[in-house]
Amino acid sequence: MYSVKILNKISAKGTDLFGKSYSIGDSVEKPEAVLVRSAQVDTDSFSEGLLAVARAGAGVNNITIDKASAKGVCVFNTPGANANAVAELVFTTLGVALRNIHKSLAWIGSLQGKEDKEISEAVEKNKAAFVGTELAGKTIGVIGLGKIGVLVANGAIGRGMNVIAYEPYPSIVNILMLSNVVKVVQNLDEVIEVADVLTVHVPFIPATKGLLNENNLANFKGSYLLNFARNGIVSEGGINSFLSKDKNNVYLTDFPSKADLTNEQVISFPHLGASTEEAEENCAVMAVEQLKDYLEFGIVHNSVNFPTVESRPSASTKNRIVVINKDVPNVIALISKVFGDAGINISSFKNESNGKIGYNLVDIDTAVPQTLIDSLKKFEHIIRVRVIEL
Repeated sequence: MYSVKILNKISAKGTDLFGKSYSIGDSVEKPEAVLVRSAQVDTDSFSEGLLAVARAGAGVNNITIDKASAKGVCVFNTPGANANAVAELVFTTLGVALRNIHKSLAWIGSLQGKEDKEISEAVEKNKAAFVGTELAGKTIGVIGLGKIGVLVANGAIGRGMNVIAYEPYPSIVNILMLSNVVKVVQNLDEVIEVADVLTVHVPFIPATKGLLNENNLANFKGSYLLNFARNGIVSEGGINSFLSKDKNNVYLTDFPSKADLTNEQVISFPHLGASTEEAEENCAVMAVEQLKDYLEFGIVHNSVNFPTVESRPSASTKNRIVVINKDVPNVIALISKVFGDAGINISSFKNESNGKIGYNLVDIDTAVPQTLIDSLKKFEHIIRVRVIEL
């Protein structure tokens, strides 16, 4: 029986997948795993038995990643599960801005209490104040070609736009899904300088903090800047500089701040990117499947702090030993020696590393003596050892 503490409301499409061998809920004490959406998770606040945290969403800034890594706690996210929801919202909100929908709705509200004839006359007299512009023919700059960025780029092509995109580290899987008429460049400034619309779709990591800023946005001649990725990717100075250049410039963001709420040039939304029934279901299903694979087989995919290891045990495997270590030399040799000294034959050994964490799956067809586990744990570079009985 595995125990999973659930924070926030998670779609039943996902939680129903746990099955009878799992104890789940918000009242679970000393969980082996945590399933979360937006709640803050300090991994140090849980017992030593915590093995994993899964975020039903892409961003993991609400989870203490460094603390988790130090204790051998695997942290998962669900990249791409909400991609369609975010991409659709980009075009919905961009249409709102280009056609002045937000302004016209506010004005229409002022007509309450008037008679039909008065409303009709007012509409004909004032509609010119809300004349907008069309997407077709405009150039959109897409920063980041992950699953969301690719959907945005392809969607823009379908709307008759010209698309130029920046992606310094392209994924073959994502690029294969990209329309061949999208121009992909390795220089961010090249995108900024030619775009009428600029939209950012990269994760928020140290390398992307302030990716768009006062310096490079000074060369942005367009009128529409969109951030449906994460707060902090566009610097506050960059936003202010962009908006002050032209009173018609508009910043659309899913991450409102106090200053945004009083700025008529900012259209902000309450973090709606993944807020569709479909996206929430997709995220929940992916997160639960990842947790089950990890708890039951030690398999790692879509982890933000552990390397990917997707090796499944053979039918003859009786025990799988998971060894998590600091990524330093000679650990593989050390692990092999411990098993050799114990007279235990290794039927399968899978090792991967990401520069910080080494992750090892050692399969054996016999029982696991406690002395072997104790021998592994005594080495300073070993973070965690876990035995999975199969």
